[in-house]
This record gives sequence, C-alpha cells and structure tokens, in this order.
Amino acid sequence: MHERTLEKRRVNSVRRNAPRPVGGRLSSLSPAPARIRIVNLSAGLALILTPAAAYADTTHQGNADMFKTLLSKIGLRSEAQPISAAPHETLAQLRDAVAARLRSEPEVEEVAIDPGNPAVLRVRLANGGREAVTGTVDVTNVYGRLYTLRNDGDREAAIENLVQSVLVTVRRPELDLQHVFANIRFRQPPTNEQDAATSLAEELAGDVAVVLQLDTPQSLVGLSRADLGERSVAEIRQAAQRNILREMSKLQEERVSDHMIAYRIDDNPPLTPAIVLTDEFWAMVDKNFPEGAFLILRQRDEVAVIDRKVPSALITARQLIDMAKHRGVDFLSDRIFERRDGRLVTVTE
Repeated sequence: MHERTLEKRRVNSVRRNAPRPVGGRLSSLSPAPARIRIVNLSAGLALILTPAAAYADTTHQGNADMFKTLLSKIGLRSEAQPISAAPHETLAQLRDAVAARLRSEPEVEEVAIDPGNPAVLRVRLANGGREAVTGTVDVTNVYGRLYTLRNDGDREAAIENLVQSVLVTVRRPELDLQHVFANIRFRQPPTNEQDAATSLAEELAGDVAVVLQLDTPQSLVGLSRADLGERSVAEIRQAAQRNILREMSKLQEERVSDHMIAYRIDDNPPLTPAIVLTDEFWAMVDKNFPEGAFLILRQRDEVAVIDRKVPSALITARQLIDMAKHRGVDFLSDRIFERRDGRLVTVTE
C-alpha cells in the first residue's frame, strides 16, 4: 500500500504568461491520451487514491448569489446580501468534525490529522478485500462555502455530503448510462504508468481537460477505463452528450450586466462547466453576443461569458478570475477562453 502526493496549485501563485492558443474540439471527444488519476471530492476535498483513483465533485447546496456577490466586489451590479466575516468555528474545528464523522464508518480504517495543515486529514479506507485506498482530505472548500461565500449554509449537511463523497470511492455505484457526463476540470499529468493506461481524461485547452464522470446522489465520481466493463469509451461519450443536453433544460441564464451573462445548472451546479462542450451552449452565446465572447471557467460550478467587443472585457475577466483564485473556493481555471472554428482556445492577454 502506498500513497501518492497531491500536487496542489497555490491560490496566490503568479500567473504564467498565456501561451499561444491551444485548442480542443468541442463537437466530439476523440480517444483520450493519458491523464489524471486524482479524486477531487466534495466542495474542495482533494483525495488522492490508490489504486483506483478517479475524479469526484460534490453536488453542494446551491448558492444562487455566489456569482453576483463576487461581481459586486469590482463594482458590477449585484443584489446579493453582504457576507458575514465572523465564522463560528475555525478551519481546524471543521476538520475535526469531519474526522469524527469519518471514524464512525466501517470502511474507514484510519483517520490522522496532518500536523502541518489545519485543513488536511489523512485517511485509509478498506476496499472490499483489495488493496486499501489511502489519501488526503482537504476541507478548505467546504469551509469556504460555509463561511466565506455563504454563512447560512447547512453545516451538518455539508459534512455528511463530504463524508459520503469519500466513501463512494470504495462503494463504487453501478455504471448507469443515464448519469454519465463529460465535464471540464483542471488538467494534471498522470503520476505513473498505471494512471496513464487507465485514464479517460482528454486535454481541452489551456489548463483544463475533459473528464468522464458518474453523477451519484453525493458527488460526481470520475471514471477510468476499469469502470467501463464491457462498454466502449465511444458509448460512454455518446451517453454523456445526451445527458448534458437533458440537464441543460434546467440551465439558469442570468444577465449580470449588459455585457456579461452567468450560467448555472440550478439543481446540479458542479455539472455547469459541461455545457461548454455543447454546440447548443455556443448558439446561445452567439445569439446574445454576435461579435463573440470571452469565456471564464474560474469555478467548478459556474460559467460566465463577456462580450468581447467591450474594451474592458479582458480586464474584467482577469479581475473575476483573480478574485476566485484569491478566495480559493472551488477554483477551476486561471485562463480566459474563447471559441474559434469550433474549438476552445486560450486568449492572450
């Protein structure tokens, strides 16, 4: 049994100069090169698993005012209420509550506190007679959602959702084609040859990749080739395309200003970035902004577009991304994107 080390991105790191456009086609998903074997769980939980690592993202309690609240910080129109700056517990106290809840589950063999980080736990899970699953749990995003972005969140529900998202890695649900999705997440290289051989992630553009996920009641669980059984990757991707079009019937479109629109799948926010992979989404964007738009994917539960003809469009996009990076809650991408000839590409600032 062994444990891989999480490669974290620091939220205050200096941004690299944007490279020349690197694109990924949106209309179809070709066979994927080797990619990621990291499980990103539950509102910022990051769990590195061995040997069956994958992605997972929690379906958290929706916060319709989150995006507007952040926009208000740079003077854009918002009706969101002010955010309280007085949480009733520390990060370490929330971590301890999560640890106590984890220890009550029979699959959890060990929970240890990281002495160097008040947000991190180290866990080991029994895996049905196979090699134990080990990893780290980081509660930073749960804390941020409860107390930085929204103080009226349900703490107990957030903890329970986090715990169930950890357990789903060893209580693997049956693969249901009605609940598979192609989604967008941060791109990381495979950590070893086994990861490279089984990963289904596909590079898209800049710092993001397309990953295949299974939507469970607790979380979005990443899929690897081992999870597919007799099904082909093409079959999974076709089902994923059908499913996101179905979910887009619940897409909320909010015109934040005359030149900016925010999008969100209301009852399943972590699926929202997946809309970017559809032609139907870009038809909506083209209708609103005929001269084109810049896309920002700064968080895992929101998508926003800014009219590219506005002189300050790039400056506004950069401010919004940097704010999300500074907050460090559900941060997704540092880049600004646009669509050219059916491909998503990064924008040079």
